[in-house]
Amino acid sequence: MTRSFALLAALALAVPAAAAPGTPIDLTEVRQNLFASCFPTDREGWMVGELGRILRTTDGGKSWQRQDAGTKRPFLAMSCRDARTAWIAGKEGIVYGTTDGGDTWTQLQTGSNRHIFSIEFPTAERGHAVGDFGTMVHTEDGGRTWTVSRIPESVALPDTALDTGVEPGDVNLYAMSFGDADHVWVVGEFGIIVASDDGGRTWHQQHTPIESTLFGVKFVDAQRGFAVGIDSTILATDDGGTTWRTVPPPVTQRSYYDIALRGQNGWIVGDSGTVLKTTDGGTTWKVEPLPIQLAANWIRSVTMAPTGGGLAVGSEGLVFRIEGTNLQQLEGTHTTTGTKS
Repeated sequence: MTRSFALLAALALAVPAAAAPGTPIDLTEVRQNLFASCFPTDREGWMVGELGRILRTTDGGKSWQRQDAGTKRPFLAMSCRDARTAWIAGKEGIVYGTTDGGDTWTQLQTGSNRHIFSIEFPTAERGHAVGDFGTMVHTEDGGRTWTVSRIPESVALPDTALDTGVEPGDVNLYAMSFGDADHVWVVGEFGIIVASDDGGRTWHQQHTPIESTLFGVKFVDAQRGFAVGIDSTILATDDGGTTWRTVPPPVTQRSYYDIALRGQNGWIVGDSGTVLKTTDGGTTWKVEPLPIQLAANWIRSVTMAPTGGGLAVGSEGLVFRIEGTNLQQLEGTHTTTGTKS
């Protein structure tokens, strides 16, 4: 189970394609799995997923425009600096960037063909991405050139991993978060957390009280952060990861896939239609009730804009709009299928 979700997501079978360019599309007709989203402002943002799908909104999710990067491979990760500058990445190491709000997307050559599960740009120049088999790629010039590396060989795995023949270089890395431009954390299988104090050039392992795979991580600054994963795992730190503690989950036997926080408000999303909410900065979490028909759906990504709005996306085109402490499923809104000029 620990190696299943993101890798299966990357290799998921495509569902029927959206309508041809120029045809109005109702959001309820978007049935592709959505794996990532990014909201640099409360009104402008993206969501991406299977079949190279890129959907953009400029009105907080009331309407959407389809964008095209020229690939049908799934996009699994996204990072955006502002409403015009963003990067998307996914299967077989694909990375695309835009500086014009997504009107055009340019493919970037990283030198790696490993699946990318997370990408972050803390500045317009510095970027880092991680993926399967311990893969890391790094840029200091906005994506024009990249260096390829792997998780340090010094990383120690738990006995449960070693007993199955897994080595440090085999570990899938699922998520990453910058607390500032120099401090960054990466999480992955077997409870692995590695951290960098120099923007992703060198790494050291941090120790956790669990061995469960971690799928999501979020640092609000260089000291305070959270990580989430399978077995209803929620970890927290107030000292930059020198020590990690477990936070009691409000529901058990779930997998948590992502986490986002702004101020005192925050969200965790996961499998079986799981959404958790905090209004005290992550000290405590409670279940956000969803319709019973969503119990078979997973929610892969949640992102929040600086002012507290945001988006959560998941399986079969599932989309939620975040407004402060409120969560609203988006359905029945129209997607405008755009074309490049």
